[in-house]
Amino acid sequence: MENGNGITKADLKAALTELKTEIVDELTGRMRQIETNLLTEFHRYGKGQQLRLHTIESRDAIITERLAIIEERLLHLESRRPPTV
Repeated sequence: MENGNGITKADLKAALTELKTEIVDELTGRMRQIETNLLTEFHRYGKGQQLRLHTIESRDAIITERLAIIEERLLHLESRRPPTV
């Protein structure tokens, strides 16, 4: 069936299908790029947080060690034994 412009219904349907495919392909590409960008940023954020956590854990270990030394010295003072450290 032909309309006044000489385009058949089948031609119009084919053109619309091709346009739909192009739009879907373009949107799929953009969504993949967005996904890649998000994953990259989440990874960067995670690396920074891991570094901060490692720093905190290291400082905590040092403080715990110093506190143990102080407790040992205090125990020696309270028991009036000479310190070994």
